[in-house]
Amino acid sequence: MILKQAKQNGMEAMAAVAVVLLLTVPAIFLPHTRQYIIEPENGTPLFNTLYGMIFGGTVTVWTQIASLLAMTAELSVLVLLNSDFELTRAKPSLFALVFLPMTLSLVPCNTLLPEQIANIFIALGLIKVFACHSMDNASWTFFDAGLFFGIATLFCTPAAVMLVIGLIAVMVFRPIKGGELSIFVVGFLTPITFYLAVYYLVEGTLEPLSDYLHTLITVGAGLTVTYNSIICIAVSTLLLIIASVMILNEYPKYNLFSSRAYRLLLIMFLIVVGSTFFLPYFSIQALRLTAIPVTILYVTVFHDSKPSLWLDIFFVAFIVLNIALQILWYRL
Repeated sequence: MILKQAKQNGMEAMAAVAVVLLLTVPAIFLPHTRQYIIEPENGTPLFNTLYGMIFGGTVTVWTQIASLLAMTAELSVLVLLNSDFELTRAKPSLFALVFLPMTLSLVPCNTLLPEQIANIFIALGLIKVFACHSMDNASWTFFDAGLFFGIATLFCTPAAVMLVIGLIAVMVFRPIKGGELSIFVVGFLTPITFYLAVYYLVEGTLEPLSDYLHTLITVGAGLTVTYNSIICIAVSTLLLIIASVMILNEYPKYNLFSSRAYRLLLIMFLIVVGSTFFLPYFSIQALRLTAIPVTILYVTVFHDSKPSLWLDIFFVAFIVLNIALQILWYRL
């Protein structure tokens, strides 16, 4: 009954979103929560430079507001991705009701994270990738997709995995063609090459960037796993396993495009998680990049699954547990 109202009545769902934000967001600004602030990690030299220029390199109320604005932009592009291809016919309000509690609980949203900026460009790149499914000649569209993924990598180091995910996407949606694969790689490298060229013209050397790359490979930041992180990951994993089992029951009814899209989103999720835990220079904040595929998975389950008491229970448990995790982060 609760889930049915959330799916059918957008105003009630938005009211629920407002309640979620009222319960969680104020905690970001409470003075005693400063001790739980996580500094932005995984940022590239470009992100770190801009962060320093705009915010003075410190965490302030302005970085917290910027984080909330970036989260709003992520949600908007995610809704655009879904509306363009109708992966599910769920209303934007249901996306908000799923995306906001989940992302607020996964990583404390008390400062602007490079993953938030990267997610915006990754979603735009996925729009281009999905559009290639029905095109005869998709070369330039794949170039655009690579361009967006490359821009994401300029801000967030773990977004570099989108090069591999993008190549897989080309093969998932199209017959394998060396030309299209090459054009995608060229698109991915274009913004990076442009940044390197501008940096060299301004600084006269690329040595700081080469030192940064060397540090990533040889030293590494390691996983910033805390007690809170372990609890959040455990709860999120349990919820995700339940959602995966439920969507598998509905999988046969999806058309060819939707099946390929969900397959790609699952691959994206697995690669990001695998990279976070097996590449030593990726902080656990990189899990924030899974917000796109995981949100679409949950929304699809909540909207498309056959109505039942168990689905309602799972929906309520999802909301309550994510709010509880958010409270855990800030020790209210």
